[in-house]
Amino acid sequence: MTTKPFVDIVLLLSRSLASLLMLHHGIEKLSDIDGFTSFIVDNYFSYLPFEHAYWTYLAAYTQIIGSLLLVIGIFTRLSLAGLCSTMLFALIFHFSDTGLQGAPFGLVSNHNYEFEASLLYLIIYALLFVYGPGKLSLMAVMQGKLSNAILRWVK
Repeated sequence: MTTKPFVDIVLLLSRSLASLLMLHHGIEKLSDIDGFTSFIVDNYFSYLPFEHAYWTYLAAYTQIIGSLLLVIGIFTRLSLAGLCSTMLFALIFHFSDTGLQGAPFGLVSNHNYEFEASLLYLIIYALLFVYGPGKLSLMAVMQGKLSNAILRWVK
């Protein structure tokens, strides 16, 4: 039987862990803007308007700021919309670069299923978008819902 307090804890853990893991990707992009832009954006997304480095900065800051907002639980759906869009672009890149490589049942020589991480992030973010941040979030504190969530554990 699933109770609401457990759902709120699962939402908190999902938000926090996915965000902490995603931070690395944003920081990595910022550490090599030119490399990411020339290898990924120029080669696979050349149709995008504006300077291509702009898209690298946008993806990096979306992954960093969106993840931080998601951890604390404020502006979660806005953050998740941005994070989902970066994962959609990551999926497009990986499918364009390596394809499915026989997934889910085929075996490949280099064991390179690059699209899986992007797809898992996208699934997690989509589920969080649907269910929201839960009561263990800054938004819940601002709306006065946190005290009710804590009281369930005390009763």
